Amino acid sequence: MQPDWDQHYLDEHTPWDKGEPAPPLVNWLAAHPGEMTGRVMVPGCGLGHDVRAIASEPGTEVVGLDLSPTAVKMAREIPQIHRERYKEGDLFDLPEGMLAAFDWIWEHTCFCAIPPELRDDYVRAVWTALKPGGQLLGVFYLDPYDDEHQPGGGPPHGSSQEELIDRFEKSGRFEIVERQVPADAYEGRENRELLVRMRRLD
Repeated sequence: MQPDWDQHYLDEHTPWDKGEPAPPLVNWLAAHPGEMTGRVMVPGCGLGHDVRAIASEPGTEVVGLDLSPTAVKMAREIPQIHRERYKEGDLFDLPEGMLAAFDWIWEHTCFCAIPPELRDDYVRAVWTALKPGGQLLGVFYLDPYDDEHQPGGGPPHGSSQEELIDRFEKSGRFEIVERQVPADAYEGRENRELLVRMRRLD
């Protein structure tokens, strides 16, 4: 059963929101100046911390997408950095104008939040949203489990390098061009994430 994400924002119960962009994203942008350009989508953007980090890069136009109208409203109330905007919507049901429309997708909290049985649908959805040759950069939560979260009891739902290869590369839709354990992470996530960059295949 999917959580009621909007109710979480209404109740101000958003433990995934750290009030700042994901450290792996910040470090990657600093190490790859000028590489992430063009139209960028951030699915499951929440309050838009990652959106604003990307929007500070020259030549980017960033769309933050979220199911929660409350999250989108709150994100819009934060001062704009550059060319970013927020849209209430469903990654699995994108309008025509968001198909084959993006040069990049930044994945942070969406893949681990959806039920694992929808992950192949996720792969199809991001492939469909990207332009041919477009790239997906994501930090995937490999091990989110602790006293509160157990396997099968998410979100967040964990993953593995093997699963990412199976779902993305073996689908024939993507090739992985970079993967590494991020040097920095939110507190408590050290060595529990994998940063992966992949390219859409035609």
